[in-house]
Amino acid sequence: MNMVAKKYAKAIALRADAGEFYENLRILASAFALAKFRILAESAGIKKEKKLELIQSFFEKFSPNFNNFLKILIENSRLSCVPHIVKELERQNAFKENIFLGVVYTSEKLDEQSLKELENKLSAKFNVKIKLSVQITQIDGIKIALEELGYELSFSMKTLQNKLSEFILKTI
Repeated sequence: MNMVAKKYAKAIALRADAGEFYENLRILASAFALAKFRILAESAGIKKEKKLELIQSFFEKFSPNFNNFLKILIENSRLSCVPHIVKELERQNAFKENIFLGVVYTSEKLDEQSLKELENKLSAKFNVKIKLSVQITQIDGIKIALEELGYELSFSMKTLQNKLSEFILKTI
């Protein structure tokens, strides 16, 4: 699925109206957060024309080119690729602007100032612009992943406790 999304994203990125495609696909990708929409989009029992009508209802207006693109996705049963296409377009756009995307995995929401501070420190360390997003998980600690730079940093309370215990045992 990722390879298919990359091919679509690459073709979209070369278009003069790539910005319009990206914005429309972002709107469509947000619908995939709803389980009911995913079921409808992936269902073979629903006519392709009805799927197209449903998706068209999300937009006030769109170009004939975008409409044709939607028809191609529906015809080839690739609607579920939309979120992947959007992510790939974001990645390609960031790469063009020399911005590297990263993810902060944490069990709590990070405030905006802490996130900006992390971005600034990592940007200074790697001498590139870094943009981070936060993903809430069940880990006990924090993990920062910069996949495109091959960098991963994690800190867990369990590791801290183990190291502290080792230190105490060594000093005794």
